Amino acid sequence: MLNKLWLPYHQWYIRYSGFSNKNEKDDLTYFRDKLFVSILILTLALSSISYIPSGGMAIALDKWFVFVIDTIAVSVMAFLVFNRQMRLSVKKTIFSINLFLLSFALIIDLGLQGSGTILLFMLSVLITLYSGKKAGVISVIVSALFYVIVLLVNYYEGIDFEFFSQSPNEILFVVFTNNILFGLLTVLSVSFLVDHLHAALLKENQLQEELIEKHKNVIIAKERAEESDQLKSAFMTNMSHEIRTPMYGILGSAELLKSYHIDDEEYQEFVEVIDHNGNELLDVITDILNISKIETGQMRVKPSLFNVDDCIQGVFDSFLPEVKSKHVGFTLNNFISKGDRQINSDKEKLTAILRHLIENAVKYTSNGDQITLSCSVDSDVSHYEFVIKDTGVGIPEDKKETIFNPFYQVDVNNKNGLHGSGIGLSISKAYVEMLGGDMVLESAKGVGTSVKFTIVTDMKKNRNLFVVR
Repeated sequence: MLNKLWLPYHQWYIRYSGFSNKNEKDDLTYFRDKLFVSILILTLALSSISYIPSGGMAIALDKWFVFVIDTIAVSVMAFLVFNRQMRLSVKKTIFSINLFLLSFALIIDLGLQGSGTILLFMLSVLITLYSGKKAGVISVIVSALFYVIVLLVNYYEGIDFEFFSQSPNEILFVVFTNNILFGLLTVLSVSFLVDHLHAALLKENQLQEELIEKHKNVIIAKERAEESDQLKSAFMTNMSHEIRTPMYGILGSAELLKSYHIDDEEYQEFVEVIDHNGNELLDVITDILNISKIETGQMRVKPSLFNVDDCIQGVFDSFLPEVKSKHVGFTLNNFISKGDRQINSDKEKLTAILRHLIENAVKYTSNGDQITLSCSVDSDVSHYEFVIKDTGVGIPEDKKETIFNPFYQVDVNNKNGLHGSGIGLSISKAYVEMLGGDMVLESAKGVGTSVKFTIVTDMKKNRNLFVVR
């Protein structure tokens, strides 16, 4: 409730006085001024509330001096509050002098039993808050001088005040000394606290500025990364077009050359070299373009209804000649029933996954090894499972973490396995995830490798199928 009353009052005075409410976070003087404004209007409010009962009590007790000094003090406070022309530094000085005089008057008239000593102590604290340590120490010195004058007057009996006769000089000396020391201790403590709070505030502002600067740098880096991705995508698209076009010309010409000199084995062998290496280069270009699209989130899933059995058999048949030439066994175990062969998925990506995994198996097997492609389906969850298993060189344990990294090849000592871009597994894993499945690799060096992956074909369950990855 008090907060609801205080905020409108404070905001009204800020507007009325024209005090600049700017947010100078590192300016301690600004905060001291703002605190003084709050102290000033709060003092006026509280003194106005207490003036009527204290003034009435002073009149009832025939303390007209107290009534007069209270009236003067409140009037001066009101003058400071409502004067909009006076500088804030002048207001601070008059405010301090006003309360000093009020404190001195209360001590002289009421002695130690009145509120003068408490007011004098509180004034030193307030001055420290809104004017700093130096002003606070000066206020304690002013209080000390007043106490010394009181002691001297009491000792020489220069003025006959009532409270002098009631308190021996020794007691007054002890009380005044304690008041001065306690006031000085409080001023130094408050000053120490304010300085450390200010230092903490400066540190916080510095950290905020650094955070803002880092945030700006992150935004700039993000924009540059996005721009780089766009440039990268545009470059890869252009390069794909620029390289594929002449490659198709070369491959077309090689195919045409096969019809000449059919009986010349050496000639046909050279043409076959052109054709084979041209297709190898075209596959590398396609893989690099695809991994670029995957990394930049531009690769899309294009589902369609197709016969998965035809897809599997086509990939299997395409590798048979190469596998036979290496004297490696190649077996297809297709357990997919006729009723489950029509699926709704991305045929191109499934074909690419199978080709990349079988290509790796062929690459790392040799004479006498065996490759097995097994396919099955779990109709209850619409999961199609594929396993490509070989008895080749296998993958060392310490390489399994990096096997799916782009452009990584496991066995650099395997000269037969050095061809290829090294991104087939990366593309395969990304495609499997895009088709709603997952991939698991099991391998041991010298024993062989088994790669199992699944795809989800039920559109209601595979909600990510149309999402751009």
